[in-house]
Amino acid sequence: MLRLAVPNVNTVKLEGRTVLITGASGGIGRALAHRFAELGCRLILTARSKDLLDELAAELRTAGTTVIPADLTDTDSLAGLCDQVVERFDHLDILINNAGVGLYAPSFESRPEKVQQLFELNFFAPVELVRRLLPLIPSGGSVVNVSSIAGKVPLPWLNIYSASKYALNAYSDGLRMELEGSGIQVLCVCPGYVGTDFSQNVIQGAVPQKVTEQKKFKITAEQCAQAIVDGITKRKRTVVTPVMGWGLTILARLLPSTLYSRMAKMNPAGLLINRR
Repeated sequence: MLRLAVPNVNTVKLEGRTVLITGASGGIGRALAHRFAELGCRLILTARSKDLLDELAAELRTAGTTVIPADLTDTDSLAGLCDQVVERFDHLDILINNAGVGLYAPSFESRPEKVQQLFELNFFAPVELVRRLLPLIPSGGSVVNVSSIAGKVPLPWLNIYSASKYALNAYSDGLRMELEGSGIQVLCVCPGYVGTDFSQNVIQGAVPQKVTEQKKFKITAEQCAQAIVDGITKRKRTVVTPVMGWGLTILARLLPSTLYSRMAKMNPAGLLINRR
């Protein structure tokens, strides 16, 4: 009986790959740095804090780690990061746009400068990093955009943040089509609530208590990092983690009014407009 050979989807090896991780000083980025170091990758770590990056590099104890501090919301700083990467590396196998920030306030109460800051980091920075660094990414390389389930299902307590992640998801899908035939993977990662310091570093507002009490969609930074690694090695288009998050996205497509009505009730009363 003739048997067809089935290709192994886990054949992509990461050892020796050059990986740039933004937002590497904490949370998902820090967990990614540890995971890629374990896999034998050469790392380029960036975030605003040089001290935290140096501390992380010391923890990793790998000779192939480069620290380049940068503020991705600052045009000159972002350009300086890219210039250094181009000057010091002849190729970049994996670009991970992980840096991001939250804003827990109604859209109508969000300060314009905070909205601008959020979009600068969550959306404009990834677009510019890809524009500048794409020439370094070879066939077989990857662009990874860390988005959120909030980029598939709008969250009323994170409306502006959701909008930035919807934009990042759309950009990722469009970029994938633009790069069709290049051999470059574009992976969009949509985690649920990740147990990091993210909620403590928001630029406006605070996390609603009803949201923090939800456990179904909560994962650790390490679990998220592993899901990203799996997504790269298996050459996936989209990763939603935890997997049950797919159910929420499907429900939003099939029964949006039912889902959105229930989610609206999770909004703290203090966030509602006081109309007279």
